[in-house]
Amino acid sequence: MTAERLQEALGEVRDEWILDAHAAVMKKKNRRAWWAAAAACLCLLATGAGLLWRNHAAPTVQPWTADMPAGDYFRNSGKGKGKKDVSSFASLVMPPFHVHVFLDDQREALEAEGVIPAMPDHPEQIFTAGFNGDGSLYRVTFWWMRRDAEDLSRYSDLEFTAAPEELHEISDCVYVRMDEDGNEIPPEVTATERDGIIIYAEGGEGEEKTLTWQTETGWYRITGSAHDSYEDMAALLDWFWAHPLPLSRFEEMAEDVLTAVDRADRPEAFREQIPDFAALGYTAERERLHLWENEGNSKPVWFEGVYTRGETRLRWTLNTGADADDWHACVGSPEDTTEEAVKEAITQKGFCNLFFSLPCMATLTVEQGDGADAWEVVRSLRDTG
Repeated sequence: MTAERLQEALGEVRDEWILDAHAAVMKKKNRRAWWAAAAACLCLLATGAGLLWRNHAAPTVQPWTADMPAGDYFRNSGKGKGKKDVSSFASLVMPPFHVHVFLDDQREALEAEGVIPAMPDHPEQIFTAGFNGDGSLYRVTFWWMRRDAEDLSRYSDLEFTAAPEELHEISDCVYVRMDEDGNEIPPEVTATERDGIIIYAEGGEGEEKTLTWQTETGWYRITGSAHDSYEDMAALLDWFWAHPLPLSRFEEMAEDVLTAVDRADRPEAFREQIPDFAALGYTAERERLHLWENEGNSKPVWFEGVYTRGETRLRWTLNTGADADDWHACVGSPEDTTEEAVKEAITQKGFCNLFFSLPCMATLTVEQGDGADAWEVVRSLRDTG
């Protein structure tokens, strides 16, 4: 797939998601879940206020006080005076592929239980819970909106995201900030220690801004639009600080079911992404499919097979909820990877990741054997592809 086609595909998926999200709010569609994916991975961009300083010098940490002005969370944040976005380029990535379940109809119940704050000044919302292909919770997002056609200054987008572990968000466009010598300028981040927890702030007045922190129970981020003030952000932070979101409440998918079946029950599933191990002389110890089922629809989302041939034992997993590290470890697609890349990955890590057309990423693990066994399997996909 060419870079131009990848960029085009990314735009198509992004536009479709935006249209679906808008329709869900404006038309109140009765859709309980939809599948979201972006374009394919040739390189990976991980962002998030909690990550911003890691490739640069760590910011100085300031202490929090009860009377600290809201703007002090962003004391050193923002893009900086005199700095301009001088270039941009497409970042071709493969994000996790997961199930989204709408929680809009639970707003009153969640407010009554004290799970989320009552925000009567933000009447529109998109609330979702996202789940990985294996059924584990990916993230919960509460997005409150306010629109006023008569007064655009009242526009507001406030979003609270919580996840069991740090998210690796995907962006399709990277804005690079350069100094006069052409060196990239890292974003400024403000770090505040509150109750032993570091809160990272990025952005400033008149632009999107974030507050990000992590505790033993999860990873959290508040995002505000250019129209939202520091006080808006701090108020939402204070509320969730006093009422930590119970992620366990969202671990089950209401009205959605994940079931496991033998591959023989769905032989057409992932047909082009599973090598013909039998033709290579392997015997299947186990071949299991996980299916997502909703309102009579069924979709395969996960596969794991274990195969043996003499002393050789291989595991083939199709992963539809991969994290950033998995995608970063991709050696390429079966068509464009090399024998050297596959053997090196097996020697160093014992496995290699390969990506297919959306949404599949495969992991070939050599439990007993060597790189030559792995390359034989990968090459068989190339020969039959």
